Amino acid sequence: MKYTKEDIAYLQSFRNRIDYDGIKIKQQIKQALLNNKHIIHVLNNKELEDADAEPDDYFNVNIIPTYMIAPTQHSVQNFICYTVSFTDVPQYDKTKKFQQIVFVILCEQKNIIDKDTSLPRHDLLAALIQDQFNYTNLLGSKVKLVKDRELVVDNNYACRELTFEQYVDNNLVRTRGGIPRLTNKEAYVEVPQSKD
Repeated sequence: MKYTKEDIAYLQSFRNRIDYDGIKIKQQIKQALLNNKHIIHVLNNKELEDADAEPDDYFNVNIIPTYMIAPTQHSVQNFICYTVSFTDVPQYDKTKKFQQIVFVILCEQKNIIDKDTSLPRHDLLAALIQDQFNYTNLLGSKVKLVKDRELVVDNNYACRELTFEQYVDNNLVRTRGGIPRLTNKEAYVEVPQSKD
């Protein structure tokens, strides 16, 4: 079976579709983090700074859309990882859901103190993320911080985990043929379009 350009275009269409929150919200978070010059500065990637890298160059290096980093690091690295999920649906309103956005901030102990502020780097990054997201509509509806905790992951990294929650529509849009449509959560039935 040969994979065609149309097949690739179909996969790429998920980047802009509004009916899958995981991709949509992660794209919005990516842009928000990359456009925050303070976060880019505090990540303190000397290699990228020395190369006069653009903020986009930090994506998948220091800003990662999943909680997974390479097991071996050749230089001191600090990371912001993020995940999107939903945990439950309110009992009396199945059209809504509680969506969670979890940021895991990992800072290598060799570089734990930010030189400009004398603050622990993982705490400073957490404060910047909280400042940018908490009680804003940046992701389409009000986002609020519901958990902030410091964790121990190993001897090399200090970690802070922030969990934000938002009350959003529960997948009420279904895209077919490139056209987004509201659904009533029943089985989807294709309705033939008139050719008038």
